[in-house]
Amino acid sequence: MLAAPGIWYIHEPFSPEKGRWPKSFDYRRSEVADADVDALFDEVLSGGFRAALNMPNADYPMMPLRLFKPRLKRMLIKDPLGCLLTEYLTTRYQLQTVILFRHPAGFVSSVRRLGWPLGSFLRQFLDDGQLMTEHLEPHRNLLEKYSGEDSVESAAVLHGALNTVLWSYVKQGVGSHVMFEDLCQDPINKLQGLFEVLQLPYDERTREIHQRACFGDVMSVEKYHPHAVSRNSMAMARSWAGKIASDELTLIREIWQQFGIPLYDRDEDWTP
Repeated sequence: MLAAPGIWYIHEPFSPEKGRWPKSFDYRRSEVADADVDALFDEVLSGGFRAALNMPNADYPMMPLRLFKPRLKRMLIKDPLGCLLTEYLTTRYQLQTVILFRHPAGFVSSVRRLGWPLGSFLRQFLDDGQLMTEHLEPHRNLLEKYSGEDSVESAAVLHGALNTVLWSYVKQGVGSHVMFEDLCQDPINKLQGLFEVLQLPYDERTREIHQRACFGDVMSVEKYHPHAVSRNSMAMARSWAGKIASDELTLIREIWQQFGIPLYDRDEDWTP
């Protein structure tokens, strides 16, 4: 959505599937330079990481990048798997950052559908002394309890752990934060407001792109490509309803409340 005006769109450069970074959800802090992070990110900013360019045939070695001149000299980098690098990258590279929060049940429904190995991420966090000391030590027992399983509970704990770190960034003033459900309820106005915050032009062409993307046919979540953005926005806001059983929803909410993040704390937020 943010790339609609003609910005180069970089898709998940820190995803292990791209073959350049070893694991998801690595944590770094900006006070200490990391040569590996910097080398990959410098390549991203120079347009050299072609496999991450979300453009047709851009990763083909004989395709000259001059054919993909951006309409705007800006670059959009979307990388949820690199979210624990947010403060590092924002601070050291002076990025304009948007942190997107999503309902816990929506996250659980999504990762269950994608078949993520959830317990291994919790074990990874437990092994990261710096991450635990700076963010997650108060939740050690919760991480340890569900680190040996791939379940609704471990998915909820993973979501809570990630959002604990991200909410700490929000409190530090690292970027802007947006709630997914707010965007879905009023996508055109909310997106236009976000464009103003990011100082991006919002013209009629961009509005038409957003209209087509946000108000398309209503389909079940399973029929969308995992990375598709052209989805019916109103349907996506609570796509988890009907896919999460009532007892599971109770468990997810109980786990979410233990992290103490002041989002999704009203009863109506949990009504399917």
